[in-house]
Amino acid sequence: TSGSPSEQTEKISVGSMISSHQENLNTLSSSTGDDPMKINEGSITYSNGKQLAYYHCGPPLDPDTTELLLLHGAAFTKEDWKRSGILDKFCELNNDEDGGDLSVVALDLPVSADGMEFKSAFDSLVEEGILSGKALTVVTPSASGKAVVGLGEMMASSSSSSVQDNELKQVVKAWIPVAPPAVLSADSSTLESFTKLQIPILAIHGDQDSMGKKVTQKLEQNANAKGVELEGKHPVYLDSPEEFVREVLQFMEEEGL
Repeated sequence: TSGSPSEQTEKISVGSMISSHQENLNTLSSSTGDDPMKINEGSITYSNGKQLAYYHCGPPLDPDTTELLLLHGAAFTKEDWKRSGILDKFCELNNDEDGGDLSVVALDLPVSADGMEFKSAFDSLVEEGILSGKALTVVTPSASGKAVVGLGEMMASSSSSSVQDNELKQVVKAWIPVAPPAVLSADSSTLESFTKLQIPILAIHGDQDSMGKKVTQKLEQNANAKGVELEGKHPVYLDSPEEFVREVLQFMEEEGL
């Protein structure tokens, strides 16, 4: 095999997480001819005619597929996930040796999107077959965190206790916020929604990002988050991409995602 030690560690990590699905993945891949490592680009229409661009890689969706959704901050787009090599690292886990079953979508959701708009985008991606419709792991750097916090606010203000009526539970299986300022303005009942629904959180910030550190601390205190500090500034995933990928994969494996 080739690649740096860190890349090999990442492949081994996700391989152990999803190796039980290897036979199923091989069957699906051979029947469709699709390359699960190939990054495809497309767009969909959602929320009254808005266009939503995305990158996507992964095997054909089935009940065992692990799904990861990548949003972006105000100064960035889905292109930054690709230029940084992070998207490639995730997609490469679907090689034949590791037998990965990871579907990854990098999405150009506007950072102005609230919980309702995020849910609309999710539903449209499901209709187009890009997402399966299961709750998934969502990465929200900086301003994009508003979308997931918004789902928490919707739950906190809802009078229904039904999971079927709970947009947060329908969309988010696990949350990986990277220093989103929306957390600092969120009230405790919103953040406690994640604990009530047993949604695990990996809060990541850079060692040169004082605001991000406050976000992580608030999530640790109010939502039982696991906090991680990496070397870098506010967009720490771009400053330490290999470490970021490793932390995400370790978290997903530990939580059985």
